[in-house]
Amino acid sequence: MKLNLIRTAVLGFALARLILDVNPAVAAEAGKEAWVWKPSLLPKALVLEGLWTDYFRVTPALHDAGIRYHQSYVSRSPYFGGYTRFYHLPAIDELKSYSVIVIANLDAPSLNAERLKAYREFVAQGGGLVVLGGYWAFSRGAYAGTPLEEMLPATFAPEHRIPETPEGLPLHPGAQATWKPPIELKSKPVAFYVQTLTPKPDSTVQWLAGDKPALVSGSFGKGRVVACALTANGETPAGVMPFWDWPEWPKLLGQALDWAAGARPTVRPATGAVKPHLTDDEMSALTLGGVVTPDMVRRISERPNSETVEALFQHVMRPEGGGKVDLAMVVPTLLPFVRVEWGVKLKESLKQFSPDLKSRQAALILLGASRDPGAYPLLVQALQSEETREAAMNGLGRLGRAEAVPLILKLLSRAEAACKVAASADTPGPSVFASDQGSTIVEAAIALYRLGEPEAVPRMLEVYAQVHLLTRIFENAVKRRVSDTDPQGIGILKRLHQGLEKLVLMREKLRAEAGPLPETQRAAFLKAAAEAKDPVAVEWLCLAMEQSAGSLPATTWEPLIMARDGIIARMSRALAGGR
Repeated sequence: MKLNLIRTAVLGFALARLILDVNPAVAAEAGKEAWVWKPSLLPKALVLEGLWTDYFRVTPALHDAGIRYHQSYVSRSPYFGGYTRFYHLPAIDELKSYSVIVIANLDAPSLNAERLKAYREFVAQGGGLVVLGGYWAFSRGAYAGTPLEEMLPATFAPEHRIPETPEGLPLHPGAQATWKPPIELKSKPVAFYVQTLTPKPDSTVQWLAGDKPALVSGSFGKGRVVACALTANGETPAGVMPFWDWPEWPKLLGQALDWAAGARPTVRPATGAVKPHLTDDEMSALTLGGVVTPDMVRRISERPNSETVEALFQHVMRPEGGGKVDLAMVVPTLLPFVRVEWGVKLKESLKQFSPDLKSRQAALILLGASRDPGAYPLLVQALQSEETREAAMNGLGRLGRAEAVPLILKLLSRAEAACKVAASADTPGPSVFASDQGSTIVEAAIALYRLGEPEAVPRMLEVYAQVHLLTRIFENAVKRRVSDTDPQGIGILKRLHQGLEKLVLMREKLRAEAGPLPETQRAAFLKAAAEAKDPVAVEWLCLAMEQSAGSLPATTWEPLIMARDGIIARMSRALAGGR
């Protein structure tokens, strides 16, 4: 069974006092009508990401089963207003098109009681649930007395500390296991922290860690549930294979996901529904220069693979053009698959000087990402034009050539000086930053971050804080002007909306580019994490770490968690009237 993954992220260390920002209609929506599954072209998994989710390698597990998916951009918790906010979380009714929910090291209070009731109904009607362990799961995640405790195939001990086994507990199949894939155990994978689960009647211990249940499966209503007691944490002795690095782990986790999703009733889409893949005729059109529609591009981006993306690139780079689809439209789809061989056509297109500015900008970004040996001089040349400067900086950052650092620093200094000059005249500072100068500063900061420039991390924090503050200023200004009816007020409101739109784009770009953390920035990043005192800085640092979790040791989180806890404590005292 193939799963189409939609990921929803939230910080896994959400506190019990944090609540989910949900629509008030949720309570009335859940259980209002008889559950009717919606058609789904492919089984879909909703993954609620907590702390260290990437260590569980959920994505590789799904890919190992042949899974293709489109990962939506996710904005994490902003640490303001005393709430945890999920982004891109489907509405209750939309759950009826899913097959399995994955809760990865996430506490129950952050999920909201009403939404947990909806998840219970989802499983009872035939959906699947996989709960992964960690410091914010089971007893430590306040699952007791919630629908999670009811649905789980095992009870959990009220542990304040998760039992540690420094030498590691070896993983092996349970005696009554019904999952029997060709799993290789020569590597002798182990787990160091295993939560204490006691299987409920009629459940099955599929895998053990030593003599402790590690993966327990069972049913709830018409659905299936898997509980994982393993935590992706621990100091690894030399020569020992932690389960999260075990090559077979994605296969095992993929089997758990596949099994849990298998109980959902099959509901076929109505005749004539759009297929999520390309037909033979559409693939021929793509490869032979026929008509390619935006809908075809959408379906390619939802399930990208090297074959269709390569064909899409060749199509948009044809001398006669791509028709309704151009290079600028498909950059997000192409970037993860870019190859050095693409550099030849990208350089040719730039030398021919296409009148389409957006396509030239897209070519510069992709050329840098391709790491083509001849890319550097073309990107440096493009820095001289205001029209292509930001795209050229983006490409240089992706190219990774350190000699570009002085050039970008010079452009950054020029943009900052322009902001200061304008702000000292008649134009308010926020309006200046919301202009093209601000986007140049943001693009330069990101490029220097990628290139390993020594001051890049504190600069990213400073720029992010500035954009965050100015966004709030513009939001408040729009609210004050929203009732204006005179022509002058309407004109001001229009300009404010334009500035706000630019600032929001800058903020989202800084968030999206926070990780993965460049190796050259690791020391500076850890220093910044240890010294962080501002909630906005902590927010960006958390984003960077979440996007880098697969390549960072667990201990890297400690200074950041301490900084966050200190900020929350100070805010709590202030709200309580203390200092």
